[in-house]
Amino acid sequence: MIDLDTKQLHSFLRLAETRSFSKAARHIGCSQATMSVRIQKLEEAFGARLFERSHHEVKLTAEGSDLLPDIRSLVDLQDRMVGRLQSKRIIGEVRLGIAEGLETPLLSGLLGYMLRNHAAAELDVHCLPSWRLQQMTESRALDLAVVALHEEAPAAAVLSRPQLHWVRAPAFALDPSMPIPVAWNTDNCFLQAAAAGALDDGGIAYREVLRSADPRVVQAAVEAEMGVTVMAEGTIPRSLSVMSEPSALPPLGRGCIQLLEGLDRRSEAVATVKRQIERAYTEAEAAAA
Repeated sequence: MIDLDTKQLHSFLRLAETRSFSKAARHIGCSQATMSVRIQKLEEAFGARLFERSHHEVKLTAEGSDLLPDIRSLVDLQDRMVGRLQSKRIIGEVRLGIAEGLETPLLSGLLGYMLRNHAAAELDVHCLPSWRLQQMTESRALDLAVVALHEEAPAAAVLSRPQLHWVRAPAFALDPSMPIPVAWNTDNCFLQAAAAGALDDGGIAYREVLRSADPRVVQAAVEAEMGVTVMAEGTIPRSLSVMSEPSALPPLGRGCIQLLEGLDRRSEAVATVKRQIERAYTEAEAAAA
């Protein structure tokens, strides 16, 4: 009879998500050596190699991929059981930041979960640009922050790496004889930097038709067919379309949605919100796969 250690199962899931022993260890809160030992013992328990290790990447084997949904279900079941037992004991405030454009549906699902299971905990939510939330986390004004940045921040837990896309109004067409008209969100600087860098690298002429700190103004300008903009996969509204002309605009890379954690308060309420955010992104990626 196999005795499964839940720490090993959590480590398996984190390694499957990050594909890096060092990143998985950092997210779990253990040493890289401990992470390696846990995975080794889990492989010994199952009598199968679960990960392929190489110098550049760690990836699931066929056996590991087969086990992934079952291990995720076991860990979720354990978390739900613990959550029910702790729901009356978890109290306190959690200062949470969610970058503009990422608040839906994450915020509604998170608020619903906390109200159902941890009503004594209080969420203080700030929806602001990513750079501002990063500053607030570093200054310890926030406990947690979900942000979208171009590069991974130190000690951050990567939640998703969405593809970046050029978007337009469905009826909008580029004039090949004119510079590309673009609308920028000046406070969403990682998107602007990625797009402007790609245009500059490709030697493509463009003109700024609008600059605004309000993403709703940028969206309205694009909907009005003033120009194009860049958005991350999963944040594109139904009123806009992904551009499919690869020759007209340069390809864009991926963003990095990550969870920043303050160092001041590591309460059980903060840990609960952190787990729920990570689970929401894990489930969303599994559903999209």
